[in-house]
Amino acid sequence: MTLTHWTLALGGLGLLLLGMQLLTEGLKTAAGSHLQQFLERSTQTRARAALSGFAVTAVVQSSSAVVVALLGFTNAGMLKLRQAAWVLFGSNVGTTMTAWIVALIGLKINIGIIAWPLIGLGMLLQLLQKKTTLGSVGLAIAGFGVLFVGLDTLRDAFELVVTLLPVEQLQVSGIGGILLAVAAGTALTILVQSSSAALAIILTASVSGIFSPLAGAAVVIGANIGTTATAILASFGATAHAKRLSAVHVLMNAVTGLTALVLLVPLWLTAEWLAGGEQVVNISTGLAVFHTLFNAMGLGLMWLLDERIFRAVERWYRLPALRSGEPRFLDKTILEVPAMGLRAVQQEQARVLRQYQLRLRALLRDSQLPDEAVEDIATGELLQHIAAYLQKLSTHPMQGDEALQLTELYGQQARLLDLRQLVEKLAVAATTEIDASLAQGLRELLLELLSGSQMNERSPAQWQTIVSAIQSTRSLLRSNWLQQIARAELAPTQGVVLVQLASHWERCAVLLAALENQQPSLNYL
Repeated sequence: MTLTHWTLALGGLGLLLLGMQLLTEGLKTAAGSHLQQFLERSTQTRARAALSGFAVTAVVQSSSAVVVALLGFTNAGMLKLRQAAWVLFGSNVGTTMTAWIVALIGLKINIGIIAWPLIGLGMLLQLLQKKTTLGSVGLAIAGFGVLFVGLDTLRDAFELVVTLLPVEQLQVSGIGGILLAVAAGTALTILVQSSSAALAIILTASVSGIFSPLAGAAVVIGANIGTTATAILASFGATAHAKRLSAVHVLMNAVTGLTALVLLVPLWLTAEWLAGGEQVVNISTGLAVFHTLFNAMGLGLMWLLDERIFRAVERWYRLPALRSGEPRFLDKTILEVPAMGLRAVQQEQARVLRQYQLRLRALLRDSQLPDEAVEDIATGELLQHIAAYLQKLSTHPMQGDEALQLTELYGQQARLLDLRQLVEKLAVAATTEIDASLAQGLRELLLELLSGSQMNERSPAQWQTIVSAIQSTRSLLRSNWLQQIARAELAPTQGVVLVQLASHWERCAVLLAALENQQPSLNYL
């Protein structure tokens, strides 16, 4: 094999990876925020979430890209673990479409008939419609064409490789041979960072007769396992949410891969029969059927095992406590996607508001408070994390709704800081002074305002009704205290303290209502 042959193989691999990257990037850019909106709407049940994962991956042609996007959505709190996990399970089945494209189109027709026109048309659209959705679609079309050219080049290269390799040594025999083939598939996927690309390489090589059907099936299983490397790498330094999803991905693929290995022979025989029988089967088609069979089997296994897996990863990766100063959602990996970063800040600000709700209920000595409230130091630490994250987020270019949302979040942050100062002032007051400042039903009104069971359902008008009642009560108390001071029934210094404390309670109520009405999606416990 000459240097030219080696460069041909390397060039084919490069074109394959370049085509997949262009296809993925083009479709991601064209989708914009629509992908997030689609997933949020279509993940309400396990079946719908799995179907969404299948559809998105079949279109984007990269389960790795879908996994990274899901990690970002989970990091930012846009999707809950169970929603994202079922999208992930469906994505595993969606990635089988790559094998079918390669087996039925890429290896059986004259590539030039479709590849070169796709590249030309796609790049023409991209050049004429730059920075538009149509331009991004053009980039994806061109990527699809480049992908096919890469496949064709790889096929030619593998036909040369097979004449030099001792093919008989690559036939699977025994458990050792199967495990070696699995390891080879895993290593290949980790190397190219794309299970779709790895599958394209494996199916292209299989047509050249490099390995036996069972060896090919084992390598395909390894490629499925290897795709978890992307999720593992992307979760380094991420939040507990992302680590949980990454762990689910690893467990799902490990369980599916192990089951497929145990059932390797019957699964392959079934795939061979479905592909037309031993006398008719094209190995690439058989491997595509095999890949689909064991991923569909994996989806069925998850239907039975999902809750056990979820409970396990939730034990392994604990979320920071509600009152902790450690962020739950802020993560540097989602800074590059403003929508995710903005949502993460919103979620953390919701935690701060919940912390202050508990703190105020503790100061009011609420008998319904589930447990003892902690000191406010954790909230101050969390506010510092949010402020630093907002500063980093503001360095990324934004426009339209995203720019407006960033401005609103800065306003929320200012209100939360004002609320912090008020709570600190209330916290240092003597218990007798606190009790005296809560006369005339002010305590009851404040507890009604802070009732966790009603805060989610309360309309803006209902919030305003309670705040107005608190303001009226505070005004009445102030008038009474001033009259008592005039009659020498209350010391002026003591009266000033009570007036200030009542004013602090009123201001807390106004800020809480404003924060709630600006972020109606916050969830209170």
